Amino acid sequence: MKIVLSAVLALVLLGCGEENNSEATKVEHKTTPQEVVKEAVAQHVAKVTSKKEEVKKEVVQKVVEPVKEAVKEVAKVDGKTIFKACIGCHGASADKPALGKSKIIKGWDADKIEAALNGYQDGTYGGAMKGLMKAQSSKLSAEDKKAVSEYISKL
Repeated sequence: MKIVLSAVLALVLLGCGEENNSEATKVEHKTTPQEVVKEAVAQHVAKVTSKKEEVKKEVVQKVVEPVKEAVKEVAKVDGKTIFKACIGCHGASADKPALGKSKIIKGWDADKIEAALNGYQDGTYGGAMKGLMKAQSSKLSAEDKKAVSEYISKL
C-alpha cells in the first residue's frame, strides 16, 4: 500500500506530465497521504469527466443527429401508400362511389377530403358508410389524413 501511495504522490507532485507546477504545488501541501490521493483522484476524475462530455457531444453531432434525420426521412407520410387501403372501395383513381353507396371523391380538394376524414373520425360527417369510414379514419393520424387528402386531390 505504501508503494502505491508513494507512486501516486510522486505522480501528483510531478504533475503526471500534464499539470502545471502550481497545481502540483497545491497538492504537495496536503498533510496526509489520504488527502494527496484524494486530490489526485479528484483531478483525474475531472479530466475524465470533461473528456467524456466532449466525446458525448461529438457522438451526438456525428452519429445521433444524422440517424434522427434519416429516420425522419424514412418515416415521412406517403399519401399514395395510405390510399392503397382505399382503392378497394373508392377505386384506383377515386372515381367510384364506395360500395355503390357514397359520393365519388375524385375532384374534391384536399381541404374537403381532410374535413370529411375528420368528420368521419369524430362522428360529425357521413351517410350510409359512416360506420365503416369511422373505423378507417380512426387509424389515421392528422399527418396521414393531410397526406392522403393531398394525394387524392391530385388524382
